[in-house]
Amino acid sequence: MIKTRMLITGSSGFLGCRLAYYFREKYDLLLPLHSELNVSCEGAVRAYMEEHRPEEVIHCAALSNTWYCEQHPDESHRVNVQGTVRIAKACKLTGARLIFMSSDQVYNGTSMPGPLSEEVVLQPVNIYGRHKLEAEQRAQCNLPSSVGLRLTWMYDLPDCRMKQNSNILVNLRKAFREGTTLKVATHEYRGVTYVWEVVRNMEKVFSLPGGIYNFGSGNTLSSHQLFTEVAGLMGLNDASSQVLPDTDRFSDQERNLAMDCSRIGEYGIRFNDSLEGVKEAMQRPFRSE
Repeated sequence: MIKTRMLITGSSGFLGCRLAYYFREKYDLLLPLHSELNVSCEGAVRAYMEEHRPEEVIHCAALSNTWYCEQHPDESHRVNVQGTVRIAKACKLTGARLIFMSSDQVYNGTSMPGPLSEEVVLQPVNIYGRHKLEAEQRAQCNLPSSVGLRLTWMYDLPDCRMKQNSNILVNLRKAFREGTTLKVATHEYRGVTYVWEVVRNMEKVFSLPGGIYNFGSGNTLSSHQLFTEVAGLMGLNDASSQVLPDTDRFSDQERNLAMDCSRIGEYGIRFNDSLEGVKEAMQRPFRSE
């Protein structure tokens, strides 16, 4: 039986490596290194796509450190915007189906409270959010059938053997082990998502109509409340003395990145609420799904 050929860009990254592991037996995977597929070079992208002809492309390659992007806006634009556009153009040329990763950071600067839908007017205040929004718009313009997924901050269990990121569980465990404190904003609302929920739901995305979709866990707790609750679930003692409320940050305008994911729910794609997702993750020892 001939397997569908799938290209995963950024396959050495936090999400990409897990997608590669999950799909390793079902698909004929293309997992190029940066030296083999530099998304900053249009000629290289086109040549790679024409040579290998993947049928499905999951574009995860990005600069995702928001601070780094703020300090290096030109590099961020080359990778996060131009790289995504080049992949979209190459997919149009070769007829490949494209799924690309966006971010809840596009909502950074939105003054509305409560879960935010895809129709909200966006005015991101940081470079990363602006570039992710531009990438969405230009990818859709070049390839309307493409699907962009706005992801939340993701996490895996701290003992996972695969590549880790700086995430809520890792940061909490590190602080408690080192006896340091975490100051967490009381005026911030954002979802956090168990990365394996994203991975498990990815195959359902292949059948979505082209467009932009919120894709992750909802949340109604402030970041400080969420961190405190998660510390309790992790069995970390005396959370109140180490997870401190930061009442100054975002006090002028609440930072709300919480997403309304009802649109993907119409297609049978559902995520746990952020706190429920952590509970589920903590109930199982790590396994690569």
